[in-house]
Amino acid sequence: MRGAWIGIGLILSLCMVLPSVADDSYISTASIFEFGVSARTLGLGGAFIALADDESAVFYNPAGLPQLSETRFSSLYTRPFGAYSYGVLGAAEPGWGSYLLVLDSDTLEERDLYGNPIGSFRYTSTGLLLGWGRQLTGNFSLGLQVKGHGLASPTQGFGLALSPAVLFEEGPRSYGIVWRNILNTGTRFSDGHSEPWVSDMAVGLAWRFDKVTYCIDFTENLITRGDIRCVRMGCEYTGFGPIVLRAGTNRDWSSVGISVHWKDLRIDFAYLLHYALPDSYIVSLSYHETDSFTRTLSRVVRWLGSIFRAAF
Repeated sequence: MRGAWIGIGLILSLCMVLPSVADDSYISTASIFEFGVSARTLGLGGAFIALADDESAVFYNPAGLPQLSETRFSSLYTRPFGAYSYGVLGAAEPGWGSYLLVLDSDTLEERDLYGNPIGSFRYTSTGLLLGWGRQLTGNFSLGLQVKGHGLASPTQGFGLALSPAVLFEEGPRSYGIVWRNILNTGTRFSDGHSEPWVSDMAVGLAWRFDKVTYCIDFTENLITRGDIRCVRMGCEYTGFGPIVLRAGTNRDWSSVGISVHWKDLRIDFAYLLHYALPDSYIVSLSYHETDSFTRTLSRVVRWLGSIFRAAF
């Protein structure tokens, strides 16, 4: 217990340092993939590449998917700063999984170069993630992530990307590498122009102890640029039975989080203390099913079929 609070204290103390070197994240039409899909991971400061032990491995490191022992479903919905809506639905089982991401703004006012209102518009973007993972040896796994991005409004655009990944476990330590968007089409718009996606290497390390887990990720061209602002760190403590505590930090925000387990349901909460924006909170729900996803889906299809036959 003492070690957990020491670790959390060290992480939170860095919140006094990182804001002084923080700057804006890279923004592009594919930035929907930078929001995250799990309040648990956001509570860890976004560090999850080497941990990757739940359904959100589809998003952070698909090489972790073979670690799953059952089918998992998850969802997330939030309205950060009251300015837009962001929702996530995901499902994963041992070896594969998928996520659907939807980002939709409120009605925005369009202005000319002189600041005069000239109309209104909405921004609507979707993302689809597919992930596969295969365990090659007892402690080494490979993964592949496919991203599809669609822009529906105010204009139309589409793009694809491939991201290979690896995960290596060595006792209580694990190491992960994801080559994000190593192959991509960029986002191609209906008017013919295109916008490239950022390609980079993300590296993660995790240390698991009896009740404490520490995570650290190095992302966004840290190796090529030597940019220490790309570090993400988190700590998780599981010593309170069904309640899990966590804290994290990165260059854009610091976070605290909590999870509550009840039977097959897990509720995750994260509070994000942004350095340049108002604070926000995220809530996500996860459910795990011991049966396989394909069998569960088959039962649902048969149930819907029986209703349809009874009605018609």
